[in-house]
Amino acid sequence: MQHNAVPLVQPMVAAFRMVCPVTQDRKVTSLCFGKVLWENRHGQIPSLAAAARCRMEVMHENKYPIVTHARDPRFLTLRSLQTSQGRSRTGLYIIEGIRHLARAVEQHAPIEFVFLDPSVLSNPFGQKLAKGLRQRDVSGIRLSHQLYRDLTLAAEPQGLGAILRQHWTPLSQTKSERNSLWLAVESIESPGNLGTIIRTAEAAGVTGIFILGTDCDPYDPGAVRASMGSLFSQKLVRCSQHEFIAWARSNRVTTVASSPAGLMEYKALRYIFPAVLVIGSEKSGLSDQLLETVDFVVRIPMHGECDSINAAVASGVLLFEMASQRVIQSL
Repeated sequence: MQHNAVPLVQPMVAAFRMVCPVTQDRKVTSLCFGKVLWENRHGQIPSLAAAARCRMEVMHENKYPIVTHARDPRFLTLRSLQTSQGRSRTGLYIIEGIRHLARAVEQHAPIEFVFLDPSVLSNPFGQKLAKGLRQRDVSGIRLSHQLYRDLTLAAEPQGLGAILRQHWTPLSQTKSERNSLWLAVESIESPGNLGTIIRTAEAAGVTGIFILGTDCDPYDPGAVRASMGSLFSQKLVRCSQHEFIAWARSNRVTTVASSPAGLMEYKALRYIFPAVLVIGSEKSGLSDQLLETVDFVVRIPMHGECDSINAAVASGVLLFEMASQRVIQSL
């Protein structure tokens, strides 16, 4: 389900415009967003003083305003997006790193907010990227070094990150084209594995990814980081297992599941397109509901004592085999 924060934001922006007409300017309104959001959630009405402070920030700062206190509402908003509850409530998510932000800009992803630490952001391209977003009136803040260190989850922080709006494609608007290849994932526990699967899906030419149920979160910071920017170019569809099976049947899409108990080796099957590969949990595999309703269940042969492999590895093996057969069949 795609979250929509517009009904929440509009009354808050209107309140600021009432107390300070200058905030009709988009840049001022954007800079006030974090404070308005916090005050609204805590039952407070935006004050004239708060509006005036935001006005002064824009009039006297040609750079993003600096945040130094851990209880600043803008910093608290950033922290909340590192939790599933915060992402679910707002429909937003957080990214970190120059490469991720550059890919987001390249793919025209909906960037809502930028945060940076000038003492860490030494890369010239990253500095240029941040400057370009500021010139495009994308709102943001500069964090003190200590706050940035408290926030970042990166092993090698680059001093730059952003808040983006989640993008989900409604199932009703998802149509399968001739010869298309899809992916569906169910209950992938590891965000890192999920991100790697998304990255692999892009490389294999997957049309879109179905996120089955509520256990998987492609916007978890770990998944975003592991996707290496592939998340921004993928069509994501959230639906139940039952809705997915109904969609596949109505669109005449062949469903292929992977399981160690599969009766056929994955290379022995001649895949019929359009097709969708269904990947399940690393620990327990696919649910019985899916295993009983898919068209084919294949297995990856293994040697030695190993009886299973990582879900991301399995996805890569199977997706590239399916992609290879798709190319051959199209000749």
